[in-house]
Amino acid sequence: MIATRSIILVWCMACGLALHGAPSANAEIFFLRTGGRVEGQWLNPQRAQADDYVLRTLAGVQLALAGPQVQRVLATSDVQKQYEDLLHKSPATVAGHLQMAQWCRDAGLNSQRKVHLEEVIKLEPDHEEARLALGYGRFANGGWLKPDEYMLRQGYVKSGGQWKLPQEIEIEARAREFEVADKQWRKQIKIWLGNLDSKKYGADAIQGLQGIRDPNAASAVADALADKTNTKAVRLMFLDVLGKLPPGLAVDTLIQLSLHDEDENLRERCLAEIKRQNPHRAIPVYIRELKSKENKTVRRAAIGLHVMGATSATQALIDALVTTHKKVVQGNPGQMTASLGSDTGGMGGMSMGQKTQVFKSDIPNEEVLSALASLHPGVNFTYDKDAWRRWFMSSKTTISADLRRGE
Repeated sequence: MIATRSIILVWCMACGLALHGAPSANAEIFFLRTGGRVEGQWLNPQRAQADDYVLRTLAGVQLALAGPQVQRVLATSDVQKQYEDLLHKSPATVAGHLQMAQWCRDAGLNSQRKVHLEEVIKLEPDHEEARLALGYGRFANGGWLKPDEYMLRQGYVKSGGQWKLPQEIEIEARAREFEVADKQWRKQIKIWLGNLDSKKYGADAIQGLQGIRDPNAASAVADALADKTNTKAVRLMFLDVLGKLPPGLAVDTLIQLSLHDEDENLRERCLAEIKRQNPHRAIPVYIRELKSKENKTVRRAAIGLHVMGATSATQALIDALVTTHKKVVQGNPGQMTASLGSDTGGMGGMSMGQKTQVFKSDIPNEEVLSALASLHPGVNFTYDKDAWRRWFMSSKTTISADLRRGE
């Protein structure tokens, strides 16, 4: 019991515990190597190492203690004195340490409280109150663990004040590296583009652009390719550069250009590059765009599926053989206009001051039919959706039957 109290007291001194409460008249405790102690006011705190400790006791007696006699000097206060008095009287039991921990909490001695709670769980490892007060939690497979210990066991690492998996930290590090490199490439590409028409630097600029091989430049190159303010020749040059970079770095940009760019040659070149890089990533996008409100987008999506060889898009292509689209005709209130039955599906005639009108029309999509005929050689029901659907369902049934026979 005495040994436990001594350990706690020495621990408190060694850790330089912060004490709360107003200190009494300058007083220190001189702990002697013999195990005794003397309390008083230290008169020569700036003493040389070889000098004696000079102090005035609380009774007013001046003493000199030889340096080797003193193990440690600890400043004290009224709260500290009370704590030490209670410590000497308290039993080194679970109940005793819990009582001391409660007293320390009320007195604001948080560090000392922690010491007593830790003594409790040494004596009773499964003591719930002490464990919870120390920040432990009970886990199904790990017993009592502090949150940090639990997270470490789960494979997490603390980074920037947050718990993260090592893979997350690595991904974030790579993202930061890419962000720095991307900014540098965008700056360099802008400089080269600005020098293309320079007699002095033009050749170097072309050589620099054509020589890009760093995967970190892919995003900047893709944006330059999509920039319609660049000439067609420059954009095609950037497309060539993408073709020399690792596959899959700019597929999304290529897909959008293949659908929406007005230059047919560039669209075709983009499709070829998509097929080389990652056709499977493009197929869902093209299938979705078969339902576009813009008929030209529907047709371009069908061309994309044709080039990608997307037999998985068969049903979507059948549905898109003929699509319905709206056409808005702006009226002119002050102008006489003629409406022709062949354009509107109704009777022709003359009218004054027509309002804006919206017409719907069913459009057969030749590109969709070409895609279906190419994906399924020898099968062609022209624009008859029902015939295509019957064939498709029967072909699926045949395939399923063949698979069952092979089991």
